Amino acid sequence: MKKTILSMITLAAMMMAAPTQVLAGTSAVEMIDLEAQDIAVSYTNGVMHITGANGLVVKVYNLAGIVVKSFMVEGQDKRISMPLSDGIYIIKVGPSFTRKITVNRR
Repeated sequence: MKKTILSMITLAAMMMAAPTQVLAGTSAVEMIDLEAQDIAVSYTNGVMHITGANGLVVKVYNLAGIVVKSFMVEGQDKRISMPLSDGIYIIKVGPSFTRKITVNRR
């Protein structure tokens, strides 16, 4: 008798938890990642190459949090001359895409 009641309670709890698991799988974080996955940023020989960011604002920060450069991307493929001194920089494209680059010319 106890096994039957315990089995019924377990089964009912599992049935009630199933919709919660499905809803937990779709979050705003996943949606942001889907929007940002078409953006690509690279930096070589003083030139920053950005693709997939048409109409978005790009900001380049140094490690102190100071904006070194800011510009708007016009077109799907943009190359901009940006001589940066050696160091680590944070590139923010639009509201959700952020990358770190290291400049080392040695």
